[in-house]
Amino acid sequence: MNEFNQNPGIGEYNCRYQISATSGITTKLIKVIKGNLNTGEKVKELKEIIQNKRFNIVSKNIEKGTLTKVYEKIRKTDDEYDENLNGAKALNMNGYDVYILPKLQDVKSFDYILVKDNKVYAAELKTIYGENSLNNRLNAANEQCDRVILNMVGNASSRYTANEIKKFYENNSHIKEILVLKGGKPIYVRYGQIKDKNFIDDFMKRWAR
Repeated sequence: MNEFNQNPGIGEYNCRYQISATSGITTKLIKVIKGNLNTGEKVKELKEIIQNKRFNIVSKNIEKGTLTKVYEKIRKTDDEYDENLNGAKALNMNGYDVYILPKLQDVKSFDYILVKDNKVYAAELKTIYGENSLNNRLNAANEQCDRVILNMVGNASSRYTANEIKKFYENNSHIKEILVLKGGKPIYVRYGQIKDKNFIDDFMKRWAR
């Protein structure tokens, strides 16, 4: 069971949930990031953000019935646009609707709001092109969000990746879950799993599937 689409504490997304859309989402994002909010309060803010009418559809996965929306102020020439869109398309393949968020000035913000199975999540994407970047990018993600997506597009071995995730979790047990996208397929890793003496081998088996 994984928290990205199963944790009942994350809250329920109702497609009929309606609010009056405002012209901007900066205040709400800062509230989620810096506010002392409980889970229910965070979910409420995330729901309101994705109802904003300035999100535009940029990609659809007809087979899965999922889509990606981008906030209108984001441009194709912006840093990380292509990485975020590619990651979003992989998530669409796995049943997630994805809302790509703008970067905020002077505040480390997360990349996505995800919706799946009537649940809403904030998540940070890190695209991994090789082993050298994995540790640094994981640690950077920790500053932005408590759910991390690793889109593995470069050369990194399964054993190295598992070891880096294990080391990261040992120092950051507050992270709720790491989702590794390998060849577009998800590998979910929760903190409790790294305590298993067979974690490395089990991760490598899931990687090879």
